[in-house]
Amino acid sequence: MDQSHEQINSKHTIEPHVLMFPIPFQGPVNCFLKLAELLCLSGIHVTFLNIEHIHRSLLRHTQVLSRFSRYPNFRFETIPDGVEHETPVSVDRFLEVMAGVDAVTKPLFREMMISGRLSWKSERPVTVMIPDAYFSFAVDIAKEASVPVICFETVSPCCLWTSYLNLPTLIEAGDVPFKGWFSSSSTSL
Repeated sequence: MDQSHEQINSKHTIEPHVLMFPIPFQGPVNCFLKLAELLCLSGIHVTFLNIEHIHRSLLRHTQVLSRFSRYPNFRFETIPDGVEHETPVSVDRFLEVMAGVDAVTKPLFREMMISGRLSWKSERPVTVMIPDAYFSFAVDIAKEASVPVICFETVSPCCLWTSYLNLPTLIEAGDVPFKGWFSSSSTSL
């Protein structure tokens, strides 16, 4: 790296510029868009980095451009994931999409942040990165680029506990579906 974050800041003041990078599924993207809007209302520059397929879907099926057109401090950027997609991508293909992100998006993202259009060498460098907590590679890249990082988790604790951590165990033990929860003679809930 030619110049560190501190060297650039000592020369002139850089306006805050947040890079937001959600996983490419509608629920997390919606959460990130809400946070992006709050940051824009605060006057902070926001770059919203989307995987190309979710961005096309957003443009086709929402009013996202008109919603954010009132914020001159907001812009979209896209990056490929290398996976052929139907529209929309089903959740069944989550692992395939994440493998594509790892193989294709990760090196492109690194280049963007280290020497490309979002680096300290650019006209408006990123000063803080907010990736989805699932993108652990983004933390490594942020460290390499000397950019502070705040991971944003879009999955609720309840969903995480039941769906990912505990539900398979409960099914395996025969506890779900709940046995004896409703009796056949019960008429009220």
